[in-house]
Amino acid sequence: MFAPVKIISGGLEIREFGPQDAAQVAAFVAADDRTALPPGAPQTVAEVDEWLTGTVRRRLDGDGVLLALLDAASGEIVGSIGLRDIDWRAGRGEIGYGVRASRRGRGYAATAARVVGRWALTDGGMRRVQLRSRVDNIASLRVAEKAGYQREGTLRMADWDGEKTHDLAVFSMISTDVGTVDATR
Repeated sequence: MFAPVKIISGGLEIREFGPQDAAQVAAFVAADDRTALPPGAPQTVAEVDEWLTGTVRRRLDGDGVLLALLDAASGEIVGSIGLRDIDWRAGRGEIGYGVRASRRGRGYAATAARVVGRWALTDGGMRRVQLRSRVDNIASLRVAEKAGYQREGTLRMADWDGEKTHDLAVFSMISTDVGTVDATR
């Protein structure tokens, strides 16, 4: 089980999605703009409340966390980040993130990946946090590097987009990196 998460950093409030987000999430779904929402987000407005309840259950069950990235000044949801694919015995999980197209390029993803990775390795009980990105997604590769993740290699032909396969770069942050990540940011 994970404890509730609330982190303030770099103009962001990072916290679990909850009932207070229903209107914004419903607006994203109604506009068919899911770039600020994690995979598995609701497909219809009618599913929003159940999905929000499920995000809490996921954390309490120890399956991961789904966190909203909010502009701290306005309260607007600008993106999301999650920790998923939890293996408690190995002490690892995987970070995934997304930022609304209109809010990209402001450092939100790198800030969130850095501080959520650090949280996972300290308060979250993980020993390793990994991040995978398609090798042709230059922006996502930069996010991983700026956030302090170490590139470990490439998983060849590991992703399928419905039309063709793609290589994935693998990055990680481990518990012994936490002090280094903090000192360089």
